[in-house]
Amino acid sequence: MRRLTTRSIKLSDHFTYGGLFRFVFPTILMMLFTSMYGVVDGLYINNYVGKHAFAGVTLITPLPLLIGAVAYMIGGGGSALIAQELARGNKKTASRYFTSLTFVAILGSILLAVLGEIFLEPLAKIMGADEEILPVCLEYGRILIFSIPFYVLQNVFQSFLTAAERPKIGLAINLFSAAVNLFLDFIFVGVLDMGVTGAAQATVVSQVIGGVLPFFYIAISKTVALHFTRPEWIGNIMGQVFANGVSEFISEIFHPLASVMYNYKLMQLVGLNGVAAYGVLMNVGFLFGAVFLGFAVGSAPIFSYQYEKKDYEELHKTFKLSAIFVVVMGFILYGIALCIEGPFAGLFFGNDEALLHMTEEGFALHSKSYMVMGLAVFASAFFTAIHDSRLSFLISFLRTLLFEVLAILILPLFFDLNGVWAASLTSELLTLVVTIALLSHYRKKYRY
Repeated sequence: MRRLTTRSIKLSDHFTYGGLFRFVFPTILMMLFTSMYGVVDGLYINNYVGKHAFAGVTLITPLPLLIGAVAYMIGGGGSALIAQELARGNKKTASRYFTSLTFVAILGSILLAVLGEIFLEPLAKIMGADEEILPVCLEYGRILIFSIPFYVLQNVFQSFLTAAERPKIGLAINLFSAAVNLFLDFIFVGVLDMGVTGAAQATVVSQVIGGVLPFFYIAISKTVALHFTRPEWIGNIMGQVFANGVSEFISEIFHPLASVMYNYKLMQLVGLNGVAAYGVLMNVGFLFGAVFLGFAVGSAPIFSYQYEKKDYEELHKTFKLSAIFVVVMGFILYGIALCIEGPFAGLFFGNDEALLHMTEEGFALHSKSYMVMGLAVFASAFFTAIHDSRLSFLISFLRTLLFEVLAILILPLFFDLNGVWAASLTSELLTLVVTIALLSHYRKKYRY
């Protein structure tokens, strides 16, 4: 077994903390910068257009995320198979799977984007948009839906490049596209006063860059393990891809659905101010959750490789390192949240004392969930990596739908607005109990 060098990191390496972190760090950063699109858009919209426009954007944002969830199913499920074939030395088969899955991602995302455009208005109304903010929802949503195929490719390519031991390439591309988004938001919204349209167009341009550049890199590179072939029918493996990736798909679908429930309940309790306050919490949640999701996605090919090779000693060591990492990181992120909650809320609502106070109160309760969410996110991706989609699905379903939606519906009956803010923490605590029980029960079967 080779020790890690400063030159490269391979799936066959013996992973220490340093090596594991170096391998997953590009994917964590990629997820962070992908999540920053919404944060930057929201910051400019709130400060240059107004809090009602920001509330409208917050209300419609879950819809593109719902449509784009196909990326995590194909990326998560496909990367496990690709890593498995690379572990067997079957580079041609891995490239064939890679090409065909990329083709499926393109066609599927285009179809979903078209459907999203057709049903955008009725869906916006179902999600709680009234006459005041419906025009904002439609203005922002119709432009953003255009970039969904590129958003899907951006995430799919990151998963596949990680499986091919090239996570830094995806990171570099996403750093560049995030910088473009930040610059264009400043130009379109801050300088040219294009409002919501400008923010949406800035995001579209940056996501086009993030989806197209990896395509050209893989097409011309002679060093990456994967390359494009002629697309072939791979119906024989699609069931396994969907089974492997269903938990990531469920997680990415149900999280926006939970956001819809938050917005709906907040509209009932306190109106648009509540939706605006939740928009800040949602954006911070995207950023902090991206750390755990990035680690989970980045480490999954390692576990797929080790499990396929039946290298249970390395599987156990890497699993232990990973579990400790996500637990410790949870407390670190909570500490960061305590430090930034006031200044971050002030960036959005510094001139509105009542809304600022509401946001800070929500932040104080909501941010406690960061301490306990990491293990469940990691465990779900881990079970996907070792091909137990049943357990992965169960964790994702409980965490992102059942527990959270029930908490949103029940807690406000007893604690009013604080019940909404505490829903995420309640859901994460319940999921943590289930996750620990599952990890303990199946540790001997999978020898991790």
